Amino acid sequence: MNKRSNGKSAIGIDLGIIVLVIVGMGFLGCQSDAPNEETGDEVLLLNDDGSWCWYQDERAMLDGDQLLFSGVTSEGANTVSSYNIRTGEKQTVVLNDTTFQPDDHNVGVLLKRPDDRYLTVYAGHGVDTRMRYRISSEPGEISEWGPEQVADTREEVTYSNVYRLSETGEIYNFHRGIGWNPNYMVSEDEGDSWQYGGQLLAFEGRPYLRYTSNNSDQIHFIATEGHPRNYNNSIYHGYTDGEQVYESDGQALGPLSGDESTDLKPYDFTTVFDGDSTTRADVAWTSDIELDGEGRPYVAFSVTKDPIALGEREQTDQAGFDHRYHYARWDGEQWREHEIAYAGSRLYPGENEYTGLITLHPEDPNVVYISADVDPETGDELNPEGSRRYEIFRGTTGDRGATWEWTPVTEDSEEDNIRPVVVSNEQYEAVLWLNGRYTTYTDYDLDVLGIIRERDD
Repeated sequence: MNKRSNGKSAIGIDLGIIVLVIVGMGFLGCQSDAPNEETGDEVLLLNDDGSWCWYQDERAMLDGDQLLFSGVTSEGANTVSSYNIRTGEKQTVVLNDTTFQPDDHNVGVLLKRPDDRYLTVYAGHGVDTRMRYRISSEPGEISEWGPEQVADTREEVTYSNVYRLSETGEIYNFHRGIGWNPNYMVSEDEGDSWQYGGQLLAFEGRPYLRYTSNNSDQIHFIATEGHPRNYNNSIYHGYTDGEQVYESDGQALGPLSGDESTDLKPYDFTTVFDGDSTTRADVAWTSDIELDGEGRPYVAFSVTKDPIALGEREQTDQAGFDHRYHYARWDGEQWREHEIAYAGSRLYPGENEYTGLITLHPEDPNVVYISADVDPETGDELNPEGSRRYEIFRGTTGDRGATWEWTPVTEDSEEDNIRPVVVSNEQYEAVLWLNGRYTTYTDYDLDVLGIIRERDD
C-alpha cells in the first residue's frame, strides 16, 4: 500500500471565523489505494493532514451515511472532518489554529446532541485551565459552528472524554485536571454551559484512564496507577452513574466526589490485570474499553515485557522492543483476561510504551483491530529484509477472547500505519488509522486512511 503524495498547508483563521475546506469528492472506492489482495477492501484517503492521541473519545462517529472524525494537523490546528459514504463528499473544518502548538494530545471529541447538532470539546496539553468547546450551527452539518467558548477546569487540563446520560440529560467531560488526576465537568443544558463537577479518583502517579458509556445511566472506565515509565502499572475497572462509583460487580465504593479531592485510588476498583507493582516487568497501559449487548465491559490494553528502568529519562534506546496486546471481558462474575497478540516495538525512544495501538469494535466484542510491526501470532518481523513498518490487522475470536485469527488490513506499506479507530452503526463499520511519519507526539506528518464496510448482520 502506497502513501498518497499530498501537499499540506497551514490555514490561518480568526477564532470567530469558520473555514470550510473541500478536500475531494467522489464515491466509495475512489481516491483510494489499491484494494487489499486478501480482503478486497478499498483503502480511502479521508484526510491528508491529521493526527490523534488515544486518551480522548469519541474521536470518530457514524451518523447515518456520514463518517465524522476529529484531528490535529501537523501545524497544530484542531479540525473536524466528514466523509459522506453515499456521495463521497469530504469536508474538513478548522476550529482553532491560533492557540496551540502541534501536539496530538490536543485532539477534540464529538457528541451528537438531541437536536442533531454536534458538540466538540478540546483542550491543550496542560497549557492552561480552559476547556474549549463549540456547537455546530445546523443539525447534521459540520460546515458552520458557533463561536469557541471556554469553561474553567481550575487547574491545567489535558484530554476530553464526553458522554451524555439520557436518564438525567447531563453531559460529562472526564479530563485530566486537578492533581494530574481524572476530574469531570458537567453540563445540564446540552453543552451550552459547563461547571466543574469533581474528581473521579486520585493517585500521585498520574493515572491514565479510558472511558465508555451506555449513554443511558453509566460511564465505565479502566485506569492505571500512573505513566508506565514511572510506575509498574496494573489495570483496574469501575463505573459511575453520576451519583455513586462502583466496582465491576456493582458494589458501590461510595459517592462520586463533588469537589476537588477524593479518597478513591485506582486499586480500590476491580483488578483486570495484575502487573505486580513490586517488579519491573509486565507493565500495563490502557488502550480501549467498550460495552457488550448486555452492558458488560470488554477492554484492551498493552503490556511492555522489556521496560526501561523505572523513571529513566536518558537511556531510553535500550528497551521497549517487546510489547503484547491483551484483551479482557467481564462475564458478570469475574474478568477473563488473555494475551492475544505480539505488538512489536515502541514508536520511538523516550515514549517506550507507545505502541501502534489496539482498538475494540464498539458493537462486536469478537473483533479488534491492531497496529504492529511484527506478525501478531508469532512476533516475527514482517519485512526482515527491508524497512520495519507498522501494519493494521483485524483480529477475530470465537471463544470470548481466548484465541484469535488475524487478517492483514494493510501490507508491504511504504509508511507506518498506526492508531486505528473503529466506529459502526446499523449500516456500516468503519476503521480509520493514521498513515505516514510519526516522530514524536509534536512532530508528525500523517494522512487519515480508512476502510468502510456495509454490515451484513
